[in-house]
Amino acid sequence: MVKDQNKFEDLNSLFYPKHIAFIGASESSRLGSMMYLLAFKDSIWSETFYPINPKYDRIMDWKCYPTILDVPYPIDTAYISLKTKFIPEVLKECVKKGIKWIIIFASGFSETGTPEGKQLELELLKIIEGSNTRIIGPNCLGPLNAEIGMAFSFASQKGNHGGVSFMSQSGGHLTQLVNVGYKRDIRFRYGISFGNQIDLNCVDFMRYYRQNSKTTLIAAYLESSGSATGHELFIELRKTTKIKPVILWKGGYTNDGSRAAFSHTGAIASNDKLWKSMAKQTGTVLVKDNEEFWNTIKTFELLYPKFIPKGRNIGIVTPGGGASVNMTDLFASQNLNIPELTTKSQSKIGEKLPYVNVNIKNPIDLGASGFILDIYNKCIEIVANDQNIDIIIIPLWPDHIYRHVFIRMIRIFESSLKPFAFCLPNIADDKALAKRFNSAKKLLHKKRVLYFLSLREAARSISLLCDYVDFLKSHNIPIAKRNRN
Repeated sequence: MVKDQNKFEDLNSLFYPKHIAFIGASESSRLGSMMYLLAFKDSIWSETFYPINPKYDRIMDWKCYPTILDVPYPIDTAYISLKTKFIPEVLKECVKKGIKWIIIFASGFSETGTPEGKQLELELLKIIEGSNTRIIGPNCLGPLNAEIGMAFSFASQKGNHGGVSFMSQSGGHLTQLVNVGYKRDIRFRYGISFGNQIDLNCVDFMRYYRQNSKTTLIAAYLESSGSATGHELFIELRKTTKIKPVILWKGGYTNDGSRAAFSHTGAIASNDKLWKSMAKQTGTVLVKDNEEFWNTIKTFELLYPKFIPKGRNIGIVTPGGGASVNMTDLFASQNLNIPELTTKSQSKIGEKLPYVNVNIKNPIDLGASGFILDIYNKCIEIVANDQNIDIIIIPLWPDHIYRHVFIRMIRIFESSLKPFAFCLPNIADDKALAKRFNSAKKLLHKKRVLYFLSLREAARSISLLCDYVDFLKSHNIPIAKRNRN
């Protein structure tokens, strides 16, 4: 750590600032950071936002100040959007002003790989030494607070806030997560883009999220531990995962990816085996790409700790023999089991199906009867009540993608505490199907029902959830279950 550990209350003011300054504001600039001006204009800070630029008297109807020292109000947070050569002197003024949080958008530091870039970072740290000023970045976007509407301007989507808090060295990954997340109804609490993390780092925010009662799930994209040591990150993860799940996407785990990470955030190459070992020892959920990241976040958000699987036994109900074989292979390859149903359940299902072209054991192949909704629903109910089954997966065909179909199926699961999920057919290549699903999707989001757009992602995400539950059980860590409602 660069400084003494932050107290929990300290970081509160980063996510709940009262007065914000923007140094380098300009209506004519083409820099992406200027999109923040529009975001702040429509925010709760519209009257406590202060543009700083000696070239202007007013910007977007705000009074514009020549320097941060000219603002006659206390400032909680200052965003700096300037060329790197101007930043040290401006930072000195921020320290003199007593500003707590400095968010530096600019790149051109250690990620350049040049001695000058690294030296500039050291100069910034020297400037804040002994002060109460802290740096987020450089090469970053700053904080997000979904509860009060503080959002990255690039992430235009809005949605309901919830308990998912995240951190990222990549601003692009973060804005993509927010956009995709709102479309898939991931409900965020806090977020931070900290780029090169030369001062405040992943351990600072991991600790804050761990202590924050409104955060239920932590997600992180990291290329390095920044100004924290690997040991400090290990210790914090070990504390955190006993209380809340942590989903970690480690970028740069291949040799070529590691080289790209260095040019992105200045991340020093690290051994992928060490990260895997750390994740295994601490119970951290490690993922490798964006789709895995989004789907695993969504899976944990909706299922943990409401619907904890007792084991890894999957029940599959589908109208298709080939589809059932494919799903069995995919789920079994992810260390999940597809056991036979009890003889009692098999007998009940057998009474509703013809004698040929079906499978009543598991996976359940309903054949053509799977397109008769009453039969499909009754068989799902039988599987959901089977003592050999811990998790129910329902792969749907285009004929099932209607709101009324989902309504009837969801009713079955509302009376059960077993985890379940729908797997959807490929809707990307079918405009009519995609349009039908849009209506059904509103119901799924309202009811907070898990669904996947890929069988492979479903298998992987469910397996990772089971891994985390197994970790807690193996360490005798109690899991606080909650009722479905």
